[in-house]
Amino acid sequence: MTLSWILSYIVVSLTIVLIPGQDMLFVLTQSLTSGVKAGMKTVLGSITGTFIHTLLAAGGLSIIFQQSVLAFNILKIVGVLYLLFLAIQSFRSKTEPLSLTSTQMNTAQFFKKGFFTNLSNPKVAIFFITFLPQFVNPSLGYVGLQMFSFGMIFILETLVVFSLVVLFASYLGKRAKNNRHVQLSLKYIQGTVFGILGLKLLFTDH
Repeated sequence: MTLSWILSYIVVSLTIVLIPGQDMLFVLTQSLTSGVKAGMKTVLGSITGTFIHTLLAAGGLSIIFQQSVLAFNILKIVGVLYLLFLAIQSFRSKTEPLSLTSTQMNTAQFFKKGFFTNLSNPKVAIFFITFLPQFVNPSLGYVGLQMFSFGMIFILETLVVFSLVVLFASYLGKRAKNNRHVQLSLKYIQGTVFGILGLKLLFTDH
């Protein structure tokens, strides 16, 4: 892999990371409503899911979700149900000051949310099995290792970008923590975002 080839991958993959998607919106809403610690736990959960997708892609296992409609739909339904569950949970939650909300919930729950939201999204698996191979040079050998290396670069880029999103969103949420009307609005915004993401995933074709 030449330096120019790696740099081209970094530019393209960073552009993809910067495009707001399901994971970024999820991190954004969690940070707005529950603070920086919750946001960072969500990020760590999300990139852990991405790491598993990278391993599956490097090992060729993600191709199952690309070729099998049944496997794709099973994983999709799991993701949809989980997102809709989070939406209902958000709408039913009590409106409390940000400082209370962020301490009452075990931070491990935010990690699990980020992890399962990412891992249960079949689009991520198919993205890695179709995107990473485009930058692999078969003549260099170790195709799986090359894909794993590209996946790790993607994860590092995601960590940096999402951490900035967390800091920005948690700052805005902190400014509004004493305003009950704003907190109520954030609660419904979060629930609506989760619901939209769930419905969007539901109508995603194989």
